[in-house]
Amino acid sequence: MNLEEIIYKRRSVRKYDDNPLAQETLDEIREFIGDIPVLNPDINWSYEIVGPENVKTLMRWKAPHYLVIFSEPVQNYFQNIGFIFQQVDLFLQSKGIGTCWIGAGSPKNYENPNPEHEFVILLAFGNPSGELYRNKDQFKRKDLSEISDKTDERLIPAQFAPSAANSQTWYFKHNDDGSYDVYRNRRRLNLNNRMINWNKIDIGIALAHLYISNTDTFASTLDKPHKELKGKVFEMSFVI
Repeated sequence: MNLEEIIYKRRSVRKYDDNPLAQETLDEIREFIGDIPVLNPDINWSYEIVGPENVKTLMRWKAPHYLVIFSEPVQNYFQNIGFIFQQVDLFLQSKGIGTCWIGAGSPKNYENPNPEHEFVILLAFGNPSGELYRNKDQFKRKDLSEISDKTDERLIPAQFAPSAANSQTWYFKHNDDGSYDVYRNRRRLNLNNRMINWNKIDIGIALAHLYISNTDTFASTLDKPHKELKGKVFEMSFVI
């Protein structure tokens, strides 16, 4: 099953078989991450695969494995991490492995070897205990007309992206040259910095879905002139 197919089938898995994955599978995951396309090649990032004893979360469940993800804290780093590790999310689910993004968590009894990198987010994974995939009609997603200035079927992959608290924070604007601008919905109360950062990751996740669906043509740029939209924060421009 290819990664584009998984976009329309994936689910966030919160029940896992306690048995760890085989070392061969973990090595395959590391190999995939080693060759992964990135949103911003100028950003340094890192990760580690750890067990449940090395993470602290607010979840009532545990997974046998966690990706602990770090990045240097520079412009666009949350979006870059979302873009990279949503590809990992789709890859894992294509192999029959369950996954779940965890914002409310942190490393425990684990020392990041690179002091210049800060912790960003966790991604839980392992063999699912129960259903891994879902049907399209089981997704609760905004209509295309709510996430874009035009109803554009090319944006459907982004429509199916996961997001923190299913906030679906992205908004797309079409440009005359055929490119798109993506915005993040501004939160009414900017008191919860965690949620703002998670929503930045969500933008990268949505762009990963558009990349996976348009691998030969997708390209993005941060500094293109753009229109200011009320209640929204400009993130970047891209073509698909």
